[in-house]
Amino acid sequence: MKTHTCVLLSLTLATITVACSDPNDVETDTSASSGTSGGNTSSTGTTTAGSTGATGGTGRPGDCADPNDPNAPREGLSSDITEDRTLSCETIWVLEKIVFVRGATLSIDPGTTITGLSGSALVIDVDATIDAQGTSDAPIVLTSNQPAGSRNRGDWGGLVLLGQATVNLAGGSGQAEGFANPPTYGGNDPTHNCGTLAYLRVEFAGFEISPGSELNGITFYACGTDTTVHHVQSHMGADDGIEFFGGGFDLKYVVVTGAADDSLDMDQGFSGTVQYAFLQQDPALGDNAFEISNQGSDFTAPPLTAPVISNATVIGSGASGDKSKGATFKEGTQAYLYNTILMNATNEAFLLAHPETQAVAESGGLVLKNLLFFGNGSPQFETSDGAGWDAAAFESFVLDAGNENLDGVDPALASTAWGAPDPTPSGDSPVAGAGTDPGQPGLEATDYIGAIEPGAATLWFDGWTNFAPN
Repeated sequence: MKTHTCVLLSLTLATITVACSDPNDVETDTSASSGTSGGNTSSTGTTTAGSTGATGGTGRPGDCADPNDPNAPREGLSSDITEDRTLSCETIWVLEKIVFVRGATLSIDPGTTITGLSGSALVIDVDATIDAQGTSDAPIVLTSNQPAGSRNRGDWGGLVLLGQATVNLAGGSGQAEGFANPPTYGGNDPTHNCGTLAYLRVEFAGFEISPGSELNGITFYACGTDTTVHHVQSHMGADDGIEFFGGGFDLKYVVVTGAADDSLDMDQGFSGTVQYAFLQQDPALGDNAFEISNQGSDFTAPPLTAPVISNATVIGSGASGDKSKGATFKEGTQAYLYNTILMNATNEAFLLAHPETQAVAESGGLVLKNLLFFGNGSPQFETSDGAGWDAAAFESFVLDAGNENLDGVDPALASTAWGAPDPTPSGDSPVAGAGTDPGQPGLEATDYIGAIEPGAATLWFDGWTNFAPN
């Protein structure tokens, strides 16, 4: 994690009155501390996407509370959840602090909006699960409590899931980042089920607990193979979009937009799969689209981080960016990357760090196949921190004919516009017919490169995503 300056906005205070009939409900704060005046609303759940045509549905069934309605019922969440509980969409739920779910299942209905005050977060502890299954026209949205147009990165904390799958730290466990009193994660259950996330969006998160210690949009700590995640977005986070510490499970249909640091950060032995991912960096900031590392103390600690990624479209910050890169591979990690577009990185498309990582690459543990590189910085491939290869040798490794990679070829996407992207390649794009079967469990074979099929009439992220910058 890196230090970022977070802009925290003052909250309008108001007194609200709510009715609570569920005996399992946590205590409702009806005082000004809930900060839920009519002006402090969150996004509607609809996609703001311009050229994508993804205006979608309303993001709410007819009986769900509209977060833009000042008279919509609101209820504060200020106590830990220790019994099974359901958050219904008829109420706007307001996180007032870091709320832990412990020894229980938290269910969240489709179309539900949860807003967070400064310093708040939602944490699913190792003995709990979350069941948050939205739909394409009724996504679950966890967002800032500030009104649309006034939201910023770091307005609240984010979503954290803690599990007991394997991590490669000494002793087999670790303490979660970004907490004043960090909870523990890790264990020996590779199947540990952290829960289900589907059609869910987390935005404007990343509250800074202390200098250099922020929460991510979504963080998975040691979540195992029984965890289910698909159709999720992390938008405008103050640190990483999504970070994975150990464990391993399959993710499909992932969107990360505007992360101030890395879009997807994988370490401590994470060995899951990601397929169909759209990653776009803010034109002004953002580090790696992918940061893939083992762990900082022992670069050979088993199990090595070894994600398998296929069908991603990465749009970097472009000429106005600073740290923007496509991917960094470091600390002796393994990685398998297929069928991916990497374009418009301000700096390197790929950076290889540490001699241990080079050794893994030479032994076949770093596979970079059927990729397209376009419009990235120079040098496009670089090495650092003691890697024996120089930039030319690494470039030769990446662009080896056997990898079937395309270099300097325009993928012909419909739009790379910040705030209104449409990453659909044209029907005659060079990515059409250029894909490969990764041959990996949990991944589908495609005959194209990138997250979106060339010439597709609709996008799989239509209706439930948000690209508005504030």
